[in-house]
Amino acid sequence: MTIENDELDVIGLAVDKATENKQDAERQAEDWLADFNKKSNEALAKMAAATGKKAPPDEKAVINALARKDHTEYDRLRAEAAKALGIRKGTLDDKVEAKREELRESAVEVPAHWDTVMAADEVDGAVLLDEISALFRRYIVLPPGADVALALWVLHAWTHDTCEISPILCVQSPTKRCGKTNVLTLLFYATPRSDLAANISTASIFRYIESVRPTLLIDEADSFLAQNEEMRGVLNSGHTKAGATVIRMVEEGGKHEVKRFSTWAPKAIALIKGLPDTLADRSVIVHLMRKPPGSIVQRLRKRDCVEFETLRGRAARWAQDHSNELVDADPDVPEALHDRAADNWRPLLAIADLVGGHWPQLARQAACALTGAEQDGAVNVTLLSDIKTAFGDAEVIRSADLVAKLTADPESPWAEYSRGKPLTQRQLARLLRDFKIITEEVHPLGLSHGKGYRRVWFEPLWAAYCPDPPGQNPSSPVPPTSDPRERANADGSAVTCDFSSARKGASARIENADLSRSHAGLRACADQKPETDGKGVLTKLEGGSEPSSGPPTCAHCGLTHPPPNQVSIAGETLWLHRQCEEGWLQASLEIPKFLDRRLQ
Repeated sequence: MTIENDELDVIGLAVDKATENKQDAERQAEDWLADFNKKSNEALAKMAAATGKKAPPDEKAVINALARKDHTEYDRLRAEAAKALGIRKGTLDDKVEAKREELRESAVEVPAHWDTVMAADEVDGAVLLDEISALFRRYIVLPPGADVALALWVLHAWTHDTCEISPILCVQSPTKRCGKTNVLTLLFYATPRSDLAANISTASIFRYIESVRPTLLIDEADSFLAQNEEMRGVLNSGHTKAGATVIRMVEEGGKHEVKRFSTWAPKAIALIKGLPDTLADRSVIVHLMRKPPGSIVQRLRKRDCVEFETLRGRAARWAQDHSNELVDADPDVPEALHDRAADNWRPLLAIADLVGGHWPQLARQAACALTGAEQDGAVNVTLLSDIKTAFGDAEVIRSADLVAKLTADPESPWAEYSRGKPLTQRQLARLLRDFKIITEEVHPLGLSHGKGYRRVWFEPLWAAYCPDPPGQNPSSPVPPTSDPRERANADGSAVTCDFSSARKGASARIENADLSRSHAGLRACADQKPETDGKGVLTKLEGGSEPSSGPPTCAHCGLTHPPPNQVSIAGETLWLHRQCEEGWLQASLEIPKFLDRRLQ
């Protein structure tokens, strides 16, 4: 059977007409429903006004809000919500369940333990901390004080928003299989809205914190953190509440706009070896070691259980009841902690003081055990400490000798400072330039002169960065200076200024052609020229004054101890150590002829 073209046109027109009629009917139905819904809402509003109740919001908004409630809270609200919306409870149930299904499909799946059932009864904070610390000890071999720090940090995570500072909890070990992942697993089930990640990108970390506000647990951080400066900056920013933001350019609605993202969240990081200096400075650090033979701990099953659920509920209840008491808390901090360490421990000590019992004492003991004895890991501070050891009791040290001592230990960082090669004098000078210290010519006792450093320049730095243990009396600090015109001599009796040196309290007289050596290693005028009795014994200074009754000073190195010998050289009587005689003679030959009377 053949269908002509005219017949096809007729059929097409009929189909189009039917489709158009269907669309008109649907539009009419939508208009009627909209009008009905409007009148229904107006009627509900009038009813609410007559009964003195608040008019309900948009139905879709109510359904969205109810869908996000847990089942217990929804069950309490469903009857009133259905009545306010003018629908049956069963209808409301269907709408809410449909919305929940939509949210489940569109949202990222979250861990089940985020849904915490708060304890019904009040919680004793000291007992709760005892339970948490015992939980960590049960599964992990920990150093002294670590269980205390971990327990306090768990409650810190539950009361995080009341704090002004959020210390990073760093769990580190020298090798693998020391228990780091087990620590993070326990934190995963003990802290609120916790999420455990073995890797995370810089672009996602602040977006995730902004949207979820989790307790962020990062494992295997050594695999990606050390070389990622931007990531370190984001983590550093979350240390203080006031500065816990990053600003990024984002695209919204086809437009690029500047947006602020929060980085304020409790954070724990596990890694082998150590954190970069800036992160370590913002952390409470727990050092783990591999379990020694004979140590007995239980095997941790890495899954949620009733014990963990109960602990979360008790922690949530304690936080709800006591969080406001932690606002503006200012606990006493042990003096052994430096400023940043004190900031890190302050929120933990505040919790310990609030729960009372034996916890205030335990917390402070843990702070001193874990942090008070730690050395600052910064390379420059380590250098100052090693230089202090290298100096010993010496007043001056040549640069070459200092480098030799620093690099002598093959395990020191200076033995393989740069690409496996030892530290050089130039690299040392560059490092010390940050402390405003530069080399000048020095005369070590018994050694030839050369470029080097003076003890007096380092003493105030040692007092600030690597002080002596309690009970020792460090030298009085002298402000460091690298200006050779304003440096104290080694024996403290004179101040070098330009190319002259004058002993304090002495009536030195400078004569154009009567020059000697300053014990600061610079060309200098001598004090008054001595006169002898012909036997090498000093009797009078030039001008007739009597010699000083104080101990004699070596003309070469400027030291009074050990006592120098009185010697006659080139017609002059001088006080010199035996080992300094050769050095003095070598130095004297360097005087320009037109300045040295002895060579004229």
